[in-house]
Amino acid sequence: MKDSMNKTRFFMMLAAVLCCTLSIRAQEVRNQVYKITLGNVQYAHHNEKMTAGEAIGQVLAGVLTGQTSLQATEYEEDAKNAIIKGLSHAYRFRFNDGLPQIGETEQEGNLVVDAVITNIQSKSSTRTWKDRDGKTQMSTTYTGIAEAMLNVKDARTGEVIANPTMGGWGSGSSSFSTSDQAIKDALGRLSNRITVWLNKYRPLHANIIEGNSFKKDKQKEVYIDLGTDEGAYVGLYMGVYITKIVAGREANQQIGKLRITAVEGKDISLCKVVNGGKDIKQAIDSGQQLKVLTIDN
Repeated sequence: MKDSMNKTRFFMMLAAVLCCTLSIRAQEVRNQVYKITLGNVQYAHHNEKMTAGEAIGQVLAGVLTGQTSLQATEYEEDAKNAIIKGLSHAYRFRFNDGLPQIGETEQEGNLVVDAVITNIQSKSSTRTWKDRDGKTQMSTTYTGIAEAMLNVKDARTGEVIANPTMGGWGSGSSSFSTSDQAIKDALGRLSNRITVWLNKYRPLHANIIEGNSFKKDKQKEVYIDLGTDEGAYVGLYMGVYITKIVAGREANQQIGKLRITAVEGKDISLCKVVNGGKDIKQAIDSGQQLKVLTIDN
């Protein structure tokens, strides 16, 4: 009987230790930063229409076509650099040139990204007109297009997580731009879209720790537990969500938006309530738990 009681106490203590360990570990991995690397970059044939399914098949096959257009070839390095820039600027990823091969890394969450550039081109349109003196004037507008299909994989298992398609478009009149500049502008926008996608996939998490100023029934400012340690900066936008369970699934309902106006420490920032002040104040006053996630402004 005594041995049985001792065993019971031992397992209860072990369970308590495990619970504490898991709790501490959960706190430690909040906003964990992962490694991301670029694998194969491939290019579709010039002027060849490619469906999303065909692009995915080409990525998974991992075989270069070897038949890029002159224009695509000219911008291959620019396209690769644009993708790397997009991968490097995400909140919770650090670009790693030379990540171990799939299956050789123990940490979950690291990603490998392969890409197919499905379209790189520029177009121009010219408009002519007569000025007051009867002289013919001409203006040319250049439009650059850069589109890509990404194959996002778990670096540890090789499992395909997502196949987002995205593109960037850039244009300008002849007074300010050229065909070359239009394409590079488009590649810059493609880079931004890659960063936005990654930030939505792995947003920064925070909590409202205290309401600050308010006016009547609307919250004007709040403090959140996100600071320099986790990459907070002035101008960062955060969505405020109420979490609810729908059919056994967790659903987030956005009730407002914040913008960081001052980073005041390694784990604290002051935020202006951009919208949803009334709902946020009601939630704070009622003691409701709110989730705060980074969003694109």
